[in-house]
Amino acid sequence: MNRIFTKVLIILMVPWVSFAQTFGKLELGLTEGGEEPALPIIVSIPLEKPVSADEYVVGPGDKLTINILTSESLTIPLIVTPTGDLIIPSVGVISVAGNTLTKMIKRVRSFVNEQAYPNAKVTLVLTELRTFLIQVIGAVGQPGFVEINPATRLGVLIQFAGGFHQFAREFDITIRSISGEVQKVDFLQFILHGDLEHNPTFQEGDKLIIPFGDVEKEGVVIRGAVTGRGYDIIAPSETLEHFLWRKAKFRENADLESVTITRQKNGKEEHLQIQPERFSSVILKPGDTIDILRERGISVNGFVQVPGSFQFFPGFTAADYINLAGGNTTEGNPNRVLIRHLDGSRNRGQDVVIRRGDVIVVPRNLKSSIFGESSLMQIGTALLTVYLTYLATQSNDQAQTSK
Repeated sequence: MNRIFTKVLIILMVPWVSFAQTFGKLELGLTEGGEEPALPIIVSIPLEKPVSADEYVVGPGDKLTINILTSESLTIPLIVTPTGDLIIPSVGVISVAGNTLTKMIKRVRSFVNEQAYPNAKVTLVLTELRTFLIQVIGAVGQPGFVEINPATRLGVLIQFAGGFHQFAREFDITIRSISGEVQKVDFLQFILHGDLEHNPTFQEGDKLIIPFGDVEKEGVVIRGAVTGRGYDIIAPSETLEHFLWRKAKFRENADLESVTITRQKNGKEEHLQIQPERFSSVILKPGDTIDILRERGISVNGFVQVPGSFQFFPGFTAADYINLAGGNTTEGNPNRVLIRHLDGSRNRGQDVVIRRGDVIVVPRNLKSSIFGESSLMQIGTALLTVYLTYLATQSNDQAQTSK
C-alpha cells in the first residue's frame, strides 16, 4: 500500500517540478522555434580612430548588442529609442541618453543583474553609430540641414554642405549647442597646423554658423596661373605663404619665382616682386592683387634647325639651347648669338648663362647676308654675264659712232 502511494505521489509531483524549472525564467530574444536570433550585422563606417568609450555620448538611434551569459548565452540587438531609453526584453526599460558609453555599460550591467539575472555576466557593445541632422547656416555651398554621425568632424561636414563659400570667414566659425553654449572655431588652425581642437565633432541640436567676409575690408584678388581665380577673404595678419597653401591650386606652368603683389599706397599703385624665400614674411593686406605668372620658357629664334620655345634649365648656356634647337643652319652664325633678357639688357656669345624668359637669336653669317643662298660660281657667272653684256653694249656704241 505504501509503495502504491509513493508511486502516485511521484507521478503527481512531476508536472510541478517541470513547472518550477520554467517558472520565472526569462525567454530573452528567443525565436518561436526556441533558437537564438542571428548575430546583428555591424555596419562599417569610416573612422579616424576607434570610438572612445569614455568620450562617446550615447543618444537616440545608437545600435548596441547585449550578451547575457548564464547557463546559456543570450545575444540581443538593441537600439536607443527616440526618447533616449533602452528596452531590454523581459528585463525592463532604462534611460541611457546623455551618458558616456562607459557609464551606460556599467548602469546596464547593474540593471540586468538587479532586475533579472543576479549572477549573469553582462556584455554590452556599440555596433552602429546613430545619425542626426545638423543645421548649417551661412557661407557654404548648400546651407541647410546635413546628416552626420557623432564621429563626423567639421571638415567633413563642410564638404557635405557643399564646401566653403568663396567669401567664407573660415577663421571665425561658431558652433552653438542646444543648451546655448557657444564654441568659436578657427578652421585655418586645423588646415595649417592640424589642430583637431579646431576641427571638432558635433552633438544633436548643434548649429554651425559660418559668416560671410566683407570683400572690401577683408578681400584680396588672386589671378594668373591658378585655378579658381578671383576674390578671397584673408585672415587677420595672414601671410602670403599661408594664403597660397590653403587657397592656390597652381597650374602646371605656374612660376612661383614670379609672384607679384599690387597694392595701393598713398593713392598710387605699388608693385612688389616676391621671391619664394619671402612668402612667409609678407603680410597680405585687404585690396591686394596677387599675380601668379606663367612660367616663362626660353625662345630660340633665327638661323637654327628647329626654332621655338624650350623649357628653362638652370645653368644652361646659349650654346646648349642652340643644340636643343637642332644646331645652327649653314646660314647661321652661333658665334654672334644675341641674348635678350626680360629686363631689357642684352648679351652676345655662346657661353652666356641663360636666365628664365630669355630670347636667343642666332643671326645670319656675313657671307649669307651678302650673297644669300647663291653659290660663288653662280655669283661669278652672273657678274661675268653682266660684264660681257656691258662690253657688248660698248662695242655696239663704238660701231655706230664710227659710221
